[in-house]
Amino acid sequence: MDRKDHSVSMNSPLLITATFDAGRTPQVALNCAEDRLIKHLEGLLAWLRDPRFSRIVLAKNCKFPIRTGILEKVAAAYGKELEILQVSDSPKTCLQGKGYGEGDLIRQALEKSEILRTSNDFFKITGKLYALKSEAIFNGEGEGEFYLSSSNPKNTSAVTRRVIAPLYGSSEGCRILAFLRRWLRIPWGLVAACPSGWIDTRFYRVRRDFYLETLLRSHERVQDALGYTLENAFFDDLQNKSVRFIAQQPIIIGTSGTLGTTAGAYSTEIQQEARVLAKRLIL
Repeated sequence: MDRKDHSVSMNSPLLITATFDAGRTPQVALNCAEDRLIKHLEGLLAWLRDPRFSRIVLAKNCKFPIRTGILEKVAAAYGKELEILQVSDSPKTCLQGKGYGEGDLIRQALEKSEILRTSNDFFKITGKLYALKSEAIFNGEGEGEFYLSSSNPKNTSAVTRRVIAPLYGSSEGCRILAFLRRWLRIPWGLVAACPSGWIDTRFYRVRRDFYLETLLRSHERVQDALGYTLENAFFDDLQNKSVRFIAQQPIIIGTSGTLGTTAGAYSTEIQQEARVLAKRLIL
């Protein structure tokens, strides 16, 4: 890794988004709060052992109480600065989906975090996950670097794509479509999104000012029930911007809260440490 790569990875902080208690969030398979806490700790411990980041922001948007002082001391023992933020949960998450909750969490973290406020760039990783070999992928180019996946709309007519797709470009349009589906029972196929691609929002690098200007409100258009996710909103909002798209898929291990599935595995040492630590953290 050259000096530029080293500067981006080591000096830019890592933002970890966390929800220990998913509550009434729809389309979430992993619901047990204690199990979610353990999985989050596995991911956090992996990052604490990783030399790429010296400053980490852990932002959670649930009221599940933990002893934050203990967690801060654990991070210090690894030689890391850990800032733990408690932000407000988002009532609209129950209606619009988990992508709304994540976007609103990041919005609040950018307002409250001292570490993020004084940083030009930041990396974001979804809690419970750990990304391998990113130092060979991110090089600091552009206003941000995002893993990209494009797909052609299927089972939708040209007319539907021409009429419906633009409505998903505004919060008002998305609300109208959601109203038509939820309250007027318009058939799903007539109002559902037909996105042309998506951004992997699990892990990315972005300049703080660019995020504030371009992506801060993307989550407000999320309508999971209509097939318009945060990944789709990011894809639309990043078109024609000076960002770097990465075609290959990231190598990520950890448990998906949405699917409840696990890719790869943390070391036995990390898994055991996470279980012991969880017992110490729960109030």
